[in-house]
Amino acid sequence: MSSNEPRRHDVLSEDALTDSFPDYTGQVTASEHRSARKADTVPAERVLRPELASRLDNDLYRHQAAGLNALADGENVVATTATSSGKTRIYALQMARNQLASPDATALCLYPMKALTRDQEQTLNDRFSGWDVDTRVEVYDGDTKPERKPSIRTGADTILTNPAGLNVYLPRHGTDSGWSRFYSNLELVVVDEAHQYSGIMGTHVAWILRRLRRLLFYYGADPQFVLTTATIGNPAQHAARLTGEAFTVIDEDGSPRGERDIVLWKPPIDEDAVKKAHDADIDPTEADMEEFRASTGGEAAKVTAHLAVNERQTLQFCTARQGTEIAARKISAAARDHPRDSYIKTRAYHGGLGKRTRRSIETQLKDGSVDAVASTNALELGIDVGGIDATVTSGYPGTRQSFWQQVGRAGRGTSDALSVLVGGADAMDSYILDNPKYLFEDDVENAVVSIDNEQVYADHLCVAARERPLTDDDAGLLGDERRLQEMVAMWQDAGVLEQGVGLDSGVHYTGDSRPESRISMYDTSGRQYIVDCRDGDIDHDPVAKERAARDYHEGALFLHDGQQYEVVEVTHDAPAPRITVEERNTGRYTRTLSQKHISNLRPETSRELGDGYTLWFGRGDVDISYDQYVVHNISTGELESGPHPTGSPPLSLDTELMWVSLPETHLEDTIAGLDVPLLEPTEHAKQDVGITEPDRYTYAGGIHAAEHGIIQLAPLELLIDNSDIGGLSTPAHHDERIPGPVWFVHDGIDGGIGFSRAIYDNFETIAERTYEHLDTCDCQRRRGCPLCIMSEHCGNQNDPLDRVVGRQIIGDVVDRL
Repeated sequence: MSSNEPRRHDVLSEDALTDSFPDYTGQVTASEHRSARKADTVPAERVLRPELASRLDNDLYRHQAAGLNALADGENVVATTATSSGKTRIYALQMARNQLASPDATALCLYPMKALTRDQEQTLNDRFSGWDVDTRVEVYDGDTKPERKPSIRTGADTILTNPAGLNVYLPRHGTDSGWSRFYSNLELVVVDEAHQYSGIMGTHVAWILRRLRRLLFYYGADPQFVLTTATIGNPAQHAARLTGEAFTVIDEDGSPRGERDIVLWKPPIDEDAVKKAHDADIDPTEADMEEFRASTGGEAAKVTAHLAVNERQTLQFCTARQGTEIAARKISAAARDHPRDSYIKTRAYHGGLGKRTRRSIETQLKDGSVDAVASTNALELGIDVGGIDATVTSGYPGTRQSFWQQVGRAGRGTSDALSVLVGGADAMDSYILDNPKYLFEDDVENAVVSIDNEQVYADHLCVAARERPLTDDDAGLLGDERRLQEMVAMWQDAGVLEQGVGLDSGVHYTGDSRPESRISMYDTSGRQYIVDCRDGDIDHDPVAKERAARDYHEGALFLHDGQQYEVVEVTHDAPAPRITVEERNTGRYTRTLSQKHISNLRPETSRELGDGYTLWFGRGDVDISYDQYVVHNISTGELESGPHPTGSPPLSLDTELMWVSLPETHLEDTIAGLDVPLLEPTEHAKQDVGITEPDRYTYAGGIHAAEHGIIQLAPLELLIDNSDIGGLSTPAHHDERIPGPVWFVHDGIDGGIGFSRAIYDNFETIAERTYEHLDTCDCQRRRGCPLCIMSEHCGNQNDPLDRVVGRQIIGDVVDRL
């Protein structure tokens, strides 16, 4: 690696990249140049007390000064400036200011990853040492040695941990010595990378933070909050939903930056694949040319290798752990195939690696001894990895917030940088490449957090009762008065809370020990499946029951850390349910089929659009049977065998839904107005779905396409994972409030997590984007493609689908919004 500062005349610009890239054939579809920016500073002595200001090496950036001034005024602060803009300095200086004012003052910092926690421990200690502030910063988590924990509780001024750990530590405030001192003097709570807490994890974190505030009231503490986030669309609202407090937003970034080019890169047509098609008497002009496009991963590896060969340290982001292992190998191979025939040192980084390995790679990034690293989004976060020259994102990461986090990892201070997004083969990537203004505009997605899930609420209320008896004073913080009373009564009837007493006198916890251990940050039930490998070790996160039924049934094939595995046994009924796998090396993949029924609809709100069109939101029962799976060839996509039984038990979800109800005659009116031929039903549709008439088949394909389109493009507006939502479309439904065809979008988590509600609230924008995308997709196929309406999660094998009719159905709704 070169130690020189990056220069605009080498590969760190669009022009230099395209001029030097071997076999460049017009892959760049759009780009944006961002000019260098000088720092906007405020003298430290205007903000800080003289003895602290004099110890700083430089002035404050304007956003740092604004945050510290707001804290001085007693406000809570959410800072939402760019990656590497110095947000940590805001809360570090506030800790220092508190310490100088009161040596007993303590602070609590929450981070989403242990690796980030350890990194910040070093950063904060270095800062305080440099500022000559006598304070003790310690990490307190599952990796902390038990013999050190009492000393940390009794002597640390700042404790760094994670929300899952805090969930376990809060109930021990009265039994583990030292917590009373720490909580009584707590003046600052920091929630770093708060944008990470969305969906079900956000729901759990919101209740953990409310439990923390309740306990602090008991100890007489009322700390301020500092939240740091990536750029999101609703920072004040998100911070308030997580904590229950009001916030001042700090978003005017005063940090400097160098010049930067952001390039959108579309993989080219693979001429070798076209030649093979010709040799096999297949005319590519009669097929979808997207099938002959080079793979996203292969093209990203070529770009990364080219940058690294030119002595520019590059970080490539991949969408999954197994992707990093494969990508690292592809990058090394691409470097060998490069005209310079170079050796570059390449590593894979992800959360499944051991601590020593992760820290070793982080050190190599800092000291420049590694040329390229393929990483999951783990390195989006604020772990210090030094001054990386360039980033390559292999496939759109799902949100603008995540993409700009990744872009921000390249270039430090005023050094120049390059970021390349290599488009993938799905609907969102296609939309981004066709609509680059969407990516470059200032708007970003809203984070979604809900505290309405009753099962999560019930579990945290039990833990809160173990921490302190529940009283009337808890209304507001632990739910409104009615909700609190009803849940307390339910747990009393179950024998978990003290019976025969009311909230006016205090209700004690009387259930099993350690109710906090039943809480999982990743689902609502607390029931997760452990993954074991029969013929070796596997470092795999626990699997929620919904994913276990869909993706980890017996016979399922999946990739993990670059290795393929087959599920050979699933134990559902054990106290600790278990998934047993074996290593495999096949050229196949599996897809799960499902049957779904939605019933017992309980509308909560609706919008009459006129002419018989209605938009609804509410709750309902979603019954899903992942009862069969099929086996496909990886290379050709062709069906090899199946369907086979999964053995998975049916799922029943009482969850949140939104649905679009269409007029009673919409099917007939749509078919009558078509200017394209009807589609003929496939054998699958005739035999498995029971649709034999071309008119019903064509319409069912259209409403199915509308459902898929909305689900696949919802993440363009909201910080949601479309694998956590599902859908159902049907030309008729038994609910008497639904006169005609309808399509549903539902949360895939029991009890709901706010995703469907967010789609309901933002439906107009999502629907307009979906209509536009279905209208302009390059495939222009009636049955669509993975870039518009086909979904890998579809339980009906993407049949029927009709892009043209789907566009018309969505257009009918958009016209009335």
